[in-house]
Amino acid sequence: MPRLPLALLCFLATLASPASAQILLDSTERLEWDRPEAWAMKYFTAVSMTGGYAGSEGLDRGAISIAFEAGWVPSLSEEERRVGFVGSKVEDLNRTSGFGRVRAGFGLPAGWVLTLGYVPPVEIGGVTPEVLNLALGRALLSKPRWTLSARVSAQAGVLTGDLTCPANIVGSTDTTINPDNCLEPSNDEITMDYVGIEWTYSRTGSDRWRPYVAASANYLDLEFQVRARYSLFLDRGRLQADGWTYTLAAGTRYRAGNRLTLAGEVFYAPLDVVRDVTRGSQNDPLVTARLLIEYRVR
Repeated sequence: MPRLPLALLCFLATLASPASAQILLDSTERLEWDRPEAWAMKYFTAVSMTGGYAGSEGLDRGAISIAFEAGWVPSLSEEERRVGFVGSKVEDLNRTSGFGRVRAGFGLPAGWVLTLGYVPPVEIGGVTPEVLNLALGRALLSKPRWTLSARVSAQAGVLTGDLTCPANIVGSTDTTINPDNCLEPSNDEITMDYVGIEWTYSRTGSDRWRPYVAASANYLDLEFQVRARYSLFLDRGRLQADGWTYTLAAGTRYRAGNRLTLAGEVFYAPLDVVRDVTRGSQNDPLVTARLLIEYRVR
């Protein structure tokens, strides 16, 4: 069933007897793809997506590479962070301005390249991500001046932390700081799983530079498990959403030596959301930049 607004929850709690003053929210709700809560899950899943960087045709059979990928996490405005309880509650989502991932690539027979990526469970700003990526790609068409390649990918990822009740506001009696009267830091968890396919067109006329554009289609399976305790109710609700997102990227690879390659790209993911029912659905996208440092060890 739809989640009740905070004001109504507080009113119902005042009608309860002292012995049962807390309402328990433990339902599972499947969200529309453009609900504010679903938008927030889509946004951070898009942040976590691994880029191809025109590398699907870059390793010969038996070759191995290691790489480090870094990305920018844009800061969200108060309006963008107003996603809780159907867009009525501002959540503390600005925890970090960047993320990192380690990668390994393996050249396989028939021109295939297998890529593994991992974001280790290191706490940053009160949240802990852990993301595992797997991708398999190869060149489809190779001409003297351009290459068309494809890559299929999958991700299993989680992000845990005090998102709905941040530790820095717990216990405050100032309603402007702690409007929902959080009693303890929450232990929320976002599940960020997807499968997708990416197509990349790259120019290959230069020995060192390889500019490229890429487009992908991705099916996301998302879940937000709330574990928060307020003065009037316990929130153990589970929010689920699934659907398609599409992304665009443009960047370049630069071969700095026989073994070292650098790459950078601008990444764009359009994300629909309804923040005001009178205006309907609108695009509130992720626009970010990402970098890759890759070293061929074999």
